[in-house]
Amino acid sequence: MMKIRQILAPTDFSEFSKQAVARAYELAQTFGAKLVLLHVIEALPSYIGFIPPGGAAMLLADLERQVHLDLAEVLPEAEAAEVEVTRQVVVGSPSREIVQVAAAEKVDLIVIATHGRSGLSRLFMGSVAERVVRTAPCPVMTIRPIVMTAEHGQTPAFRGPRSIAG
Repeated sequence: MMKIRQILAPTDFSEFSKQAVARAYELAQTFGAKLVLLHVIEALPSYIGFIPPGGAAMLLADLERQVHLDLAEVLPEAEAAEVEVTRQVVVGSPSREIVQVAAAEKVDLIVIATHGRSGLSRLFMGSVAERVVRTAPCPVMTIRPIVMTAEHGQTPAFRGPRSIAG
């Protein structure tokens, strides 16, 4: 049987990733595992316009400070429940950095939302969760988003054909 001692939960602070983090927290409680929360700041694209010399570094430093503060507010209840939580912020390609942190931290499981921030970036870049599933050094649990409706209670946010590749 697989032993789960350390769980990685990447977050982009979207509502869907918050659901995945909550599930990862539940698993950490159940298995007595350490929980690693991770946020990846995407590197600033070169096409964003003119930035004065040193401006990009200052902008990135400010962004990192803010993300550290935001990440500190995720799962404040973990301390009371005696779940060990560490928080990391890295800069780079989200899927690549998630896989690298998973390997470096020797995590036993990654818990990630199937949908996060979306829009044109997903159309051009593909799904971060999909790339993580394909390249992770450990099992990956994908969490489908749940929305509350007055009529049906909790239901999956996205419906459509599903297939199992095997």
